[in-house]
Amino acid sequence: MLHRITRHFGSNWRDMLRHAVQSAVAASATYLLMRWLGLDEAFLAILSAVLIIQPSVGGTMGAAFTRVQATVVGSLISLACLALLPDIWGTTSALALSLLVVGGVAGARPDWSYGAVAAVGIALAPEAAMLETSAERGVAIALGAATGVLAALVIWPDRAEVRFDRHFRRALRATATRLGDALKAAAQEGTGSALHDHVSEYHKAVQQAQEALAVVKMTDRAGMHRRLEALRRLYNSVIILERAAEADLMPSATSQELKSRLDRLREEACAALTALAEGDANPEGQTERIDHILDELQISLPHDDADSRRHRNRNALAFGLQEVRRTLAALIDASR
Repeated sequence: MLHRITRHFGSNWRDMLRHAVQSAVAASATYLLMRWLGLDEAFLAILSAVLIIQPSVGGTMGAAFTRVQATVVGSLISLACLALLPDIWGTTSALALSLLVVGGVAGARPDWSYGAVAAVGIALAPEAAMLETSAERGVAIALGAATGVLAALVIWPDRAEVRFDRHFRRALRATATRLGDALKAAAQEGTGSALHDHVSEYHKAVQQAQEALAVVKMTDRAGMHRRLEALRRLYNSVIILERAAEADLMPSATSQELKSRLDRLREEACAALTALAEGDANPEGQTERIDHILDELQISLPHDDADSRRHRNRNALAFGLQEVRRTLAALIDASR
């Protein structure tokens, strides 16, 4: 358990430290700004500044815009609800009606859920000060959001496209490790490959790459999406190969020859993925050698009786190898 926790934080220490520093700076700057301007609602402003900070600059800017938008919507809804209620209904009714409407809107638009903060503030304000309270809290939220964006821009900024590329490379390396395990299992008489930490590392990296892609601004999102989908297809083909490698594949007469070729294939395929992870978008040398080894394997594999179980297993292995090669070629093409 301790090992897993260490590995988890080891791959995310950068995001943890960045968020901590940006949050501390944003909170302190917002507090000083509110005091300097002589404004109330410092608590609300600081919460706004801290809670909008996202892993990337683009995500923080998007969160800030949404936060201000939600505040305006929540304020307008709450004021409209209070205007419709008779004076004798009191604060409880005003609060219930405001949150009934704002909660319904947030159900359709979850990113507007922060509008409930403004709605509650107005519903609890004295009747004579509703508009003043709405304006003060709106200003506080806007100032906090602006300070949070400024902190994300100035303090250790991280753009979404850079985050995508970093997590994409992590996923590539994890895919290379699993491919190596699958080919090694195929060369060891169908022993199967154990699931290791690189499996969760792949899924975590792909999820974080997808999150970064969702907030990318003003860049080639379509190309990034193609790269991520190509990587997913390659990983799925590795799983197919892994399943085929668990079967009985090789008679003793040809086992050494096939093992040698599978080992060479493992080296070249993993080298191609590692080259992609290191920024080489065109690892032609590896792909040519992979094709040559696959041709050799294709010649040496189908020698058993066509009705035998081993023949079917080896055909499954051949299919898995071809799928890996096909999806690898698609990934290389998407990465250019």
